[in-house]
Amino acid sequence: MEDKSPGQLIEEARAEVEEISVDEAYRLSLNDVPPIFLDIREPEQVAAGYIKNAVFVRGDEVEMHARHLLPDEEAPMLLYCGEGVRSLFTALTLKEMGYKNVRTLAGGLKAWIEAGYEIQSDSLLTREQLNHYSRQIILKEVGIEGQKKLLAAKVLLVGAGGLGSPSGLYLAASGVGTLGIADCDRVAVSNLNRQVIHAYDNVGERKVASALEALRRANPEVNLIGIDERIRPDNVLETVSGYDIVLDGSDNFATKYLLNDACYFAGKPYVYGGATRFEGQASLFHPAGGGPCLRCIWPTPPIDGLVPT
Repeated sequence: MEDKSPGQLIEEARAEVEEISVDEAYRLSLNDVPPIFLDIREPEQVAAGYIKNAVFVRGDEVEMHARHLLPDEEAPMLLYCGEGVRSLFTALTLKEMGYKNVRTLAGGLKAWIEAGYEIQSDSLLTREQLNHYSRQIILKEVGIEGQKKLLAAKVLLVGAGGLGSPSGLYLAASGVGTLGIADCDRVAVSNLNRQVIHAYDNVGERKVASALEALRRANPEVNLIGIDERIRPDNVLETVSGYDIVLDGSDNFATKYLLNDACYFAGKPYVYGGATRFEGQASLFHPAGGGPCLRCIWPTPPIDGLVPT
């Protein structure tokens, strides 16, 4: 069998996949329900600009992620790459997977820019960030815009113990821009079975210092703030005021109710968590958004010693 030239392969792909002009693509982007613009370029190319609201996934990973990104096989989608060639073959793959309404942008992003249409280029992620966060950027619930919001977010984590340890690691790894860690305890050997942010080398250290060390290894890009003191009535409002959201991993009800009250008056979302043995609870309280607070559900804290922590 005679091998086909690249030109022949491209023409065969064009016979199977509809290409549309940049002008038509632009008109479609203005619809109340526009097609899904799927950017299949490499991270370093995306870093230079992309069509607004595009979904980002590398072309060689489309098969792996298509079912999550594109659950509706009937939904219209428009693929684009740099110059319109690679997207043709990726569109063929999607059609073979059963997607019915797949088209490509003729000339790719180059033609879009040459036609004078706007690309998203403000506060773009760097190539390194696009690589680091690529597995969450491809989630349609996050995307590039969601990642930019994470990078701008400020989260206060109270407690570097059983709840705070995994929470802190995941917050840092996901790219939360500023992460404050508040704790006034020291690392003990008995902590290590569940407080995974600490290790044997940290036994005897302040938990805040130990946590900051681990979080810097997890993601050196995050701005970390250590608060090595107990949360008290005289410092709680000042402490929470500099953050967008408070995540409570404390191990006592006095602190939980204090944080709830401060978040209520400061208008901050309060993420409550508690666990003992094999049971746990988690809730989000945001009175500023019209919801209840912790005291609305449990008006008074339990008596000390009555409930295990």
